[in-house]
Amino acid sequence: MNFVTGICKNTTPKLFDDQIQAIQKSVRTIVEDGSCGNKNIPVGFHAYMGSTKTIAKGVVWVYDKIVINTHNAYSGTTGKFTTPEQALYMFSYDTLSDPGKMSHAGLHVNGKIRSWQACNNYGGKHQGFTCSNSAILLLQKGDVVYVEDHLAAATIRGLYSDFSGAKLN
Repeated sequence: MNFVTGICKNTTPKLFDDQIQAIQKSVRTIVEDGSCGNKNIPVGFHAYMGSTKTIAKGVVWVYDKIVINTHNAYSGTTGKFTTPEQALYMFSYDTLSDPGKMSHAGLHVNGKIRSWQACNNYGGKHQGFTCSNSAILLLQKGDVVYVEDHLAAATIRGLYSDFSGAKLN
């Protein structure tokens, strides 16, 4: 290791500090924007449940494993998608019910159900039962879209139950 001696001026550390802060600001902008600086990336998300859950009627289903989430419009904490702009959107939700279990997923927009699904698996003893549904909706900026059971408590098999949405161009 070589040591350099001399007079240290504060201009060089200040310059490095300014550059580091500028880089941090750019990274924060990219992360918060969710589009890596490219406004041309379409709005869309896909998430699935990381574990099997029993969820009470009227409780929002949280799909906590996010595969893609442009524009950070979907929350893996609340299970809700908030539309970043007015547009036509397509949503899909799939549910796997265990043998002897049921679920009745409903796609809700601002608290009102817009699409229904019934997954009653009372006949099979060793087989899961999968239900799917999709909907195309004209939504306003700030509308909140989510899935919850509209009939009773639901038992939902993780990994095989998912929720997706995308803005149609």
